[in-house]
Amino acid sequence: MLRVPTVSAKPGMVLALPIYHPRRHDTMLLKAGIALDARSISRLAEIRLRDMWIRYPGVEFAREYICPSVFEAQASLTWQVGRALEAVSQGAYARLEYGEYRAAIAGVLTTLLARPGAAVFIQELVGREEPLLRHASNVCLISMLMGLKLNDYLVAERTRLGANAARDVTSLGVGAMLHDIGMLRLDPAVVQRWNQSLDESDPQWRRHATIGFELVKDQIGPAAAAGVLHHHQKFDGTGFPRRQVRGVPEGEGVRGSDIHVFARIIAVADLYDRLRWAPGAPEGEAPTPPVRVLRRMQSEPFRRWIDPMVFKALLSVVPAYAPGTMVTLSNGRTGVVVEWFPDDPCRPTVQVIADPSRHVSGTRGGERFILRRDPSLSVARAEEQDVAEDNFYPQTPGEFDLRLASKAIGNSAASEAYAA
Repeated sequence: MLRVPTVSAKPGMVLALPIYHPRRHDTMLLKAGIALDARSISRLAEIRLRDMWIRYPGVEFAREYICPSVFEAQASLTWQVGRALEAVSQGAYARLEYGEYRAAIAGVLTTLLARPGAAVFIQELVGREEPLLRHASNVCLISMLMGLKLNDYLVAERTRLGANAARDVTSLGVGAMLHDIGMLRLDPAVVQRWNQSLDESDPQWRRHATIGFELVKDQIGPAAAAGVLHHHQKFDGTGFPRRQVRGVPEGEGVRGSDIHVFARIIAVADLYDRLRWAPGAPEGEAPTPPVRVLRRMQSEPFRRWIDPMVFKALLSVVPAYAPGTMVTLSNGRTGVVVEWFPDDPCRPTVQVIADPSRHVSGTRGGERFILRRDPSLSVARAEEQDVAEDNFYPQTPGEFDLRLASKAIGNSAASEAYAA
């Protein structure tokens, strides 16, 4: 299977996965196995479908990462998110169906656990036309994926709970789903001003966190509600809302492990998605490539804002170059990403293929470039953008290795238990 931009689609290409409507996420437009024709391609372009998965000889590897059941679960989740947003937008006394949300989250988690390899690719079902729905859906899925990777960290951070309860990320998914629900109660002028300026110091815009918390606090669990209230807290203590302290009118910043770990996870997912899909960007504008977003998150001021452990988890679930993505290397060769490494995100393995817009059958797998073994090579273009300056590499061994960091946490916990 190969991920192909809609602008590069040609008649005769056969869909490897179904296509869902980008604005009616519960509506399947085309089934897997259908051969595209000029009319269907034109229609898909009209509705601004960004890309699709086609069958392509020689790149069967992608089946490990791309799973229809995962995409169907995500479509179902997106539909549930849409219901939640619609309920709140209809009135001040809307009832949130917490049980249904938990069930939807649990269904997605079951699917992801059954196909962990497929969890590395997030299909963006909704585009700029529905920004709040797209953002809520993406943040929800990314947060859950990170939560599943942070097993030992959750146990270490949620010490009042037993290990199994600490690892349960269902409430994390619910909190992430509803994290921006308060935006629906802001004056539209405030939201428009935020979209144009992205000024996080705006006190009117900041109210969305506390408004959202007041909407959900009596209807969802406390851990999920904490995610809604504190998803704009920053690891260095400069976030909001500030903690009320007697004698300190402006309040006190909440920092580090004092921030609920679910809120820290949602904060990273929220930042990633906002950098990828800039609020207020013109309709039809391409999102920022993942590699550029991940690089920016390591620069100031972002790196001070996020939990370093959670950022490692992000790298383990959001590839800088996702499998199946067409890229051009610094040596001028064009190919598809066939393997990726979270501990060295910008050095994937790339397999050379023929131009899929001109040749879709009879091609066998071509030469492979393993960038980890050849530091002289790098990815120069991805998602039809120049990314040569966006690549980043570990400066020390294990810098991005989540498994190594998790092992260290486990060893530390075992030492403390033994000492006690």
